Amino acid sequence: MKIEIEQFIVNNYFELSKISKRITRGHELSNDLLNDVLLQLYEKEKIELKEYDENSIKYYITAIMRINWNSKTSPFYYRYKKYVDLSQELDYNYDVADDYEQKMEREVLIQCLEISFSELDWFKKSVFELYMTHGSLKQVALKTGIPLTSIARYVKEAKLQMKTKTNDKLNGN
Repeated sequence: MKIEIEQFIVNNYFELSKISKRITRGHELSNDLLNDVLLQLYEKEKIELKEYDENSIKYYITAIMRINWNSKTSPFYYRYKKYVDLSQELDYNYDVADDYEQKMEREVLIQCLEISFSELDWFKKSVFELYMTHGSLKQVALKTGIPLTSIARYVKEAKLQMKTKTNDKLNGN
């Protein structure tokens, strides 16, 4: 590593730490991100910048931190963030599944949606089923030969009708 970059890191470590906190939005891994990026820089044989002034070096380090934080293929992600993301996801799913009241509310909502769906006229119900099966308006239009704008209108009407009826049922109307 060039001596200019090492000198910049030594003189501006606190500022780099603040930048890391901004990139991670205050996440607990912000210091790990900064230190991991600095380690990556030290292990790199050559760092070629057009200029070795403070702004160029700061921009370079900031860009590497952003890439490492946001990319799911970065070395930092595989070493740290992957496991934190996974544990948070598991905690979230565990909490939702164990909450009995939320589970019951969800079941009531599903039942109301099923009733609302069954009350749709046959055409809207058929189009909506195709939309749910194929996952895109374009695919439904290709399968049925009906224009895309018409499919979009029918699906929108079906959604609105189901939403209105479901809300009415949930509110006791």
